[in-house]
Amino acid sequence: MDRIGRLRQEMRRRKLDNFLVTRLSNIRYLCGFSGSAGVLLLTPRKARFFSDFRYREQAAEQVSGADVIIYPDELMKELRRRPLNMAGSIGFEALFLDVSTYNQWREIFPLLDWIPTTKLVEQIASVKDPDEIEKIRKAVKITDAVFAEILKMIKPGVSELDLSAEISYLHKKKGADGDAFQPIIASGPRSALPHGIASERKIKAGDMVTVDIGCFYQGYASDLTRTIAVGKVNPKMKQVYALVLEAQSRAIAAARSGLKAKELDEVARSVIREGGHSEHFGHGLGHGLGLEVHSEPRVSFLFDDLLMAGQVITIEPGVYIPDLGGVRIEDDVLLKNSQAEVLTKSPRDLIVL
Repeated sequence: MDRIGRLRQEMRRRKLDNFLVTRLSNIRYLCGFSGSAGVLLLTPRKARFFSDFRYREQAAEQVSGADVIIYPDELMKELRRRPLNMAGSIGFEALFLDVSTYNQWREIFPLLDWIPTTKLVEQIASVKDPDEIEKIRKAVKITDAVFAEILKMIKPGVSELDLSAEISYLHKKKGADGDAFQPIIASGPRSALPHGIASERKIKAGDMVTVDIGCFYQGYASDLTRTIAVGKVNPKMKQVYALVLEAQSRAIAAARSGLKAKELDEVARSVIREGGHSEHFGHGLGHGLGLEVHSEPRVSFLFDDLLMAGQVITIEPGVYIPDLGGVRIEDDVLLKNSQAEVLTKSPRDLIVL
């Protein structure tokens, strides 16, 4: 069954006659459009993709499974002049339709019963088909290669911003669409910041340096984190590294379909708790990868979702000690029925430069 067909099946299960897709990554998943403006509208017998004149040629080339409608002025004017004959209920993506636009849609279609939904398309998209997995493998391979080159550049006197710039350049140089997110380069005490975007700080001897990078390849994301040591390793941070690595290794070994997200999170969290650092691990264990770098499933103590074969997730425990530093180790993992395949190949043992 094609992707729109799977969405229609879920619509029937939820008794939704129509569905409005406004999240761009979900539109890309369903019909292939990769531009920055458009909506996808499913009625009982039709799928229609609406966009403006800037995307006439791109939509004609990319969109499949839906009629392409290029409006000459504004979407709302096009909706008013086009007889869509919608009736009954319509589902919409509650997290991705702003109030102003929602009110305009309701004004045009006042007789529809508007039903908010969350994660409907995302849950369908979380299980990857073979083509999607191959694109993620390629993205991962590129990021692994970039990390290997960045290791040669990390030394005292080099700024975090310099490394960030090199990462962005190398990703594109090696065939990526671009960075999947702004590279995180956090050195010394800044490595205690889980999302420490690169600063002007220059690396010093004795620093721990967290490098969190990823790219998009044909729309699909990779995500890799390594924490490395520059010069002599602080004994406490060496212990922290061993603890995080043990937590991650156990989680990778336990990862499989049928496990609840929070159960996998607990495998790693229990190791860190027993190591005396529960208060220093505040985020979830990982997240799904796909057309968004943070997608379904959410692998966290907050979620009961069952993990499924074909999902690609990150496993990234971390310990962050204020004013001292932090360690995070992250790999991309393909879930299977009884095991997990680690896609990232960068070394996981502590690297000392």
